[in-house]
Amino acid sequence: MLTGTGPVMNAGDEPNRRAIERGRVVVHASCSVHSASRGFTNLVVRKLNGDIELDPHATGACVLTLNEGGATVLRDALTEWLG
Repeated sequence: MLTGTGPVMNAGDEPNRRAIERGRVVVHASCSVHSASRGFTNLVVRKLNGDIELDPHATGACVLTLNEGGATVLRDALTEWLG
C-alpha cells in the first residue's frame, strides 16, 4: 500500500497520485530483521535529483539510492512479478 500524508490508502487513490506527483510516498512493509508486525515498517520512497531514494524505517540510517538504470531494473522486475 502507498500512503500520502494521511491514512493508509489503496494504491490508486487520489491522495497517492498527488504524493507520487510530489515525489514522495510511504510504503507500508515488513522488516524481517527487526520482527515488526506486517505492514508496520515505513519505507519512504522519494525522487531526489533524478535518483530514487529508498529509506527503510524512515530514519535516514540506511538509505539506498538508485540511479535511473537501477530504478528501471527494479520497475521492470516488479512489473514482471506483479503483472
